[in-house]
Amino acid sequence: MDAPTYAVWIKTGDQALGGTDSNVYIMLYGQAGQTDWIFLPTEDIFAFEEGSVDKFMLVAPDVGPLTRCCVGHDASADSGWYVQEVRVEHVASGQAWTFTFNAWVGEEEAGRRAVCVDA
Repeated sequence: MDAPTYAVWIKTGDQALGGTDSNVYIMLYGQAGQTDWIFLPTEDIFAFEEGSVDKFMLVAPDVGPLTRCCVGHDASADSGWYVQEVRVEHVASGQAWTFTFNAWVGEEEAGRRAVCVDA
């Protein structure tokens, strides 16, 4: 297996019913391109719960310094999700970016299954 390119921390906000059990994805944009949607497999049933921070190690193409981050889900279960913040670190260089979302992702809550934030 290849070495991870990025470490990602996703903070779910404290809003009531702000967590999700849906399948969650991330897409990163950088000065050298973008990734495809990357599935974030959860370690347990407590991932993406209200007030939680979940960490993932991604093996993905190096897209250079990040310019944008998108997160979304497939609305398969408990689709309303309040994304507070995403922090991404390029493992090899240690360079990190923080993307502040403070946004709902969900058809009922926001009319969308994905949201993007520029750096």
